[in-house]
Amino acid sequence: MHVYEALQEKLNTNPLGAPKRAEFLEILRTLFTPEEAELALHLPFTPQRAREIAAALGRPEEEIIRLCEQMADKTLVYAYETHGEKVYMLFPTAPGLFEFPFMKNAVSPGSLPINFAHLAQLWWQYYEDGWGLEMGNSPTHAARVIPVQQAISTTLHVMPYEEAAHYVQTSKYVAISDCPCRVTQKKCDKPVDVCMVFGYGAKYLAERGAARLVTAAEAMQTLQRADEAGLVHCATNTRDRVDYICNCCPCCCGILGVATRLKGAVSRPESNFYSTIQADNCTACGVCVDRCPMGAITLDDVAVVDQALCIGCGLCVSGCDFEAAILVRKADSVEPPADIRELMGILATEKGRAEAFMQNLTAT
Repeated sequence: MHVYEALQEKLNTNPLGAPKRAEFLEILRTLFTPEEAELALHLPFTPQRAREIAAALGRPEEEIIRLCEQMADKTLVYAYETHGEKVYMLFPTAPGLFEFPFMKNAVSPGSLPINFAHLAQLWWQYYEDGWGLEMGNSPTHAARVIPVQQAISTTLHVMPYEEAAHYVQTSKYVAISDCPCRVTQKKCDKPVDVCMVFGYGAKYLAERGAARLVTAAEAMQTLQRADEAGLVHCATNTRDRVDYICNCCPCCCGILGVATRLKGAVSRPESNFYSTIQADNCTACGVCVDRCPMGAITLDDVAVVDQALCIGCGLCVSGCDFEAAILVRKADSVEPPADIRELMGILATEKGRAEAFMQNLTAT
């Protein structure tokens, strides 16, 4: 088996998936040299010390560090140092191999010798050829919607994990880069510099020239700009912390696109709320219709919400000058998994690949 085919099979054991398609093999050949791909085939899906990787593979630690640093500079491998030791992890397809090279090209143009126009075409062919549906092909979704701050009423009881501000204010690092989906799809004129990364992932991307660190105040301003532009806050479907908050449009976004364009996944990102209209306040102005990313609102004498389509983003609420649209908590609200490890375990189990995924959590 060719090394790129073997790497595809390894990546497909990750819950986010990597179905075998000709375009994905070409993507791997574009991103990884044969030497890099051969090592990536053995790298873990969780951070592991370079010396442990070297010992597991029977290879010199210096060689592991050289190649991993080379791939980290291409944003294919997560890297950091702790107590004087190098630590590495192979990124999955998303968030990772798809987003980060485009983010680096946006912040550091020309730093990677890649034809990004062709790479974008390959990724979106791959998305439409099965990868998009694979990401949502489980009862639990990898992402969730966080309502825009302006849509949250003072009378509405909201948990900290249901507020984007909570993650901005509690994260040690926050970084911003261009949205890879809109940069590559170019189907709308929504702002692109609103893709947010949190924690040590933000630090890594900033160090590798793929994002810029920002203050909490600037991060909050970015969320405000996203709301004004009618973008949906989509975050990691975890509780204690999130790795990212994407500000998504239905026409370009891979996360929302599963529901808005592919229309065939088991799950979709949504919040614990749904929108409803207070008819006495509604003037049938149509602003909520225009702002709804899911096409869930229609006009009769007043606006009407199809709650089966509503994802609880709150854009209709923040855009309504007459306080007609409000968010209501669902009776069956769901608490997200605590962290990324719990989320990946749930997704791997639901997709029937828990054993294979567990085998790739350490260097093999």
